[in-house]
Amino acid sequence: MDESPRVQGELQAEIMAVLWRIEAGTVERIRSELAEPSRGAYTTVQTVCNRLAERGLLARAREGQAFVYRPAVTEADYVSSSVSSALAAASAPARRVALAQLVGGLDVSELADLRELARRIERERGAR
Repeated sequence: MDESPRVQGELQAEIMAVLWRIEAGTVERIRSELAEPSRGAYTTVQTVCNRLAERGLLARAREGQAFVYRPAVTEADYVSSSVSSALAAASAPARRVALAQLVGGLDVSELADLRELARRIERERGAR
């Protein structure tokens, strides 16, 4: 899996979370979706969106007078890349413990979904 650029800082993380939830938005729409303490000035949110776009985390397209921003990477792919990067830097025993702790923290329905995904991956590997 390609490694995505990392989100840097709380405001970047909050903006990405908003866009993963709403799928696309102008700076004003993104600002309106941010929690009050993070809302900040229009130009601050615009600058952060532009930086995220320059780093490849967001795509932007002009629509009328405004830019519309969209995630360039899915939330699942971003999280997967982040976890993979963290695990790659760890020793094999630490990776096993970390994965066991992550799986152990899942609720019953999430664990059932994970089992189904694992079976699907096994079938796909077997088909190759």
